[in-house]
Amino acid sequence: MSLALALALAAAPAGRDASWNRVVAALQLVGEEAVEAFELPEPDRTRRQQELAKRLAQVAPRAPAADIREGIASIRRRLLARDYEVGTACRALVRTILQRFQFRRSPQTRPGLARGRKLYLQACAACHGPSATGDSAIGAAQDPRAGDILHPKQNWAPYDMYNRVTYGGADTAMPSFEDGLSESQRWDIVFYLFAERWPPCDKPLPPLRADELALLGDYELGNRFGYGAAACLRRDFLPPAPRR
Repeated sequence: MSLALALALAAAPAGRDASWNRVVAALQLVGEEAVEAFELPEPDRTRRQQELAKRLAQVAPRAPAADIREGIASIRRRLLARDYEVGTACRALVRTILQRFQFRRSPQTRPGLARGRKLYLQACAACHGPSATGDSAIGAAQDPRAGDILHPKQNWAPYDMYNRVTYGGADTAMPSFEDGLSESQRWDIVFYLFAERWPPCDKPLPPLRADELALLGDYELGNRFGYGAAACLRRDFLPPAPRR
């Protein structure tokens, strides 16, 4: 990375936030999808490995730390070599980044669930279906198929889904909405989907702030507040804390 870029990132928190979030999103994507890519028949396997490796190559220069860039390069080599531990390496590097660097991973304003529903139907339902469970003929015809995003296999936090909405997939029909939707609109959609997976709330709880919820999966909410707590906490929440 050039000295000019490093100085610009240091002087511009928004640019630094975007750079780190893009790096984390790429590592998350590779960590979640590499093993599945390894199991594809040729030539699909090689194409998918190369697309995932391309995503890592694109984000590596954005990491304003030499050792992180070296870690990304190592993961890229392991990905192309079909190393089945590449997902573990991705998750470890993400943990290192989150421990060492401070950057915003939550909404700046309170997400609106009603707005999120409307935006989801406009921007996402054609592929993922009106119910967000993959009930779409268009999505079913895609390769790979547009999946059930209401009940993801991973214990995603809203931040993880926000990254996928923002930066899209690799070698799939999932586009990036970084330019098509504003940051607040993307958070609206994500918070709507996390609330929609649960039945209506019947035991109200003291609400959390939106910036807290953005970093907690439903598994963590269940551990802290009891099973089903997400039904209330995902619907009734406070605005995020002002950023200092």
